[in-house]
Amino acid sequence: MTKPQFLLDLERDGYVVVPNVIPEEECAAFREAALEWLESFPYGFKRDDRSTWADEHLPFGTTGGLYNRYAVNHEAFVWRIRTQPGILDVFNQIWGTDDLIASFDGMNTSIPINAISGRTDISQTPAWPHIDQNPRRIDRFELYQGIANMSPNGPDDGGLCVLKGSHLLHDKHFSDIGGFRPEADLGEKENSYRYPPQDFEWYKNHGAEVVKVCANEGDLILWDSRTVHWNRSPTGTQTRFVSYVCYAPRSRMSEDELETKLEVFRNREGTTHWPFMNVIPARRKVGGIPTRPDGTPDPADRQRPLHDVKETPEVMRLVGVRA
Repeated sequence: MTKPQFLLDLERDGYVVVPNVIPEEECAAFREAALEWLESFPYGFKRDDRSTWADEHLPFGTTGGLYNRYAVNHEAFVWRIRTQPGILDVFNQIWGTDDLIASFDGMNTSIPINAISGRTDISQTPAWPHIDQNPRRIDRFELYQGIANMSPNGPDDGGLCVLKGSHLLHDKHFSDIGGFRPEADLGEKENSYRYPPQDFEWYKNHGAEVVKVCANEGDLILWDSRTVHWNRSPTGTQTRFVSYVCYAPRSRMSEDELETKLEVFRNREGTTHWPFMNVIPARRKVGGIPTRPDGTPDPADRQRPLHDVKETPEVMRLVGVRA
């Protein structure tokens, strides 16, 4: 069976943009719901009041707008994107099956950082090149990650940056430096490895091109978990709205693991982007509890979504439940 062109490009470059996957009306509904979610906290954020565009008025997030606490992973508006037929069709083609399970990942609403029309309380996020796959298994493909892009995303609108083709250079890189650096490895279960500056330069010197991935409203961005990547802050005038989506065959989990996945869902907990690993960021020792800017626990923490997902057959299928 002939592979679709997007998958050939993805295998070659380590990333791809699949256009027109999410309908415009769904993107608009997501943007509205995401802003409503931010305004639902008791800290005074208002979308039309620039004086409230600061951490003191926002819930706890990372890199300026990534949210994966407060059960946002299971908000109805997040699941509405997670169950989009167009997104599922792309991953069906990737895996050659429609018997998929989903990760319980978060969403991103990043307000631009600039002195004229954006927020000024934080600085741009510096590049933090990393991969999201265990370096012990770097010689094989394991997962494609996804970003459902709900607003125009140009050169100044923040978002995903990649080292194009870096997913094919790891064997040579680690051979040249004598193996992966233990201090850069976040562990087998965390599936993350961060590159020091000298290693970042090695990839560029060996042909990996730095690309700021741009996409239109409704596009799906995909990348290989082995592709060196990082996040750039928006500095223009457009707020970034995305949801993180990832799927894998249900067969990757045992029945016991599927039972645990169901328990995670019932508790409305979030996971990393790995659909079949049941790794829950909020249970980590570091960063698990949402905090206020002064470091104290957030009294507005939530264990259930503001607008809970309905446990429909299409939702439960992606949880792993079969009739």
